[in-house]
Amino acid sequence: MDRTISSDIVEQWMTHLRLQRSRARDMIWLIEHGATLHDGRDGKPMHDATERWLGEQRQVVADVNRLIGLYKSVNA
Repeated sequence: MDRTISSDIVEQWMTHLRLQRSRARDMIWLIEHGATLHDGRDGKPMHDATERWLGEQRQVVADVNRLIGLYKSVNA
């Protein structure tokens, strides 16, 4: 079923995607400059989760870049 989506809604989605990409890039920068993240329980770190987070954030950036590219190709 085809539905028309208002341009306002699409622009809100695009703004959200760009914000997510910005947050992911900030997290990547922090990790690449020494920040670490740990999974834990009761405030005690159980294991280092830094590499997992780094991979997830890089994937967010790649996915958003792909979606923005799709958006631009449709609106070109």
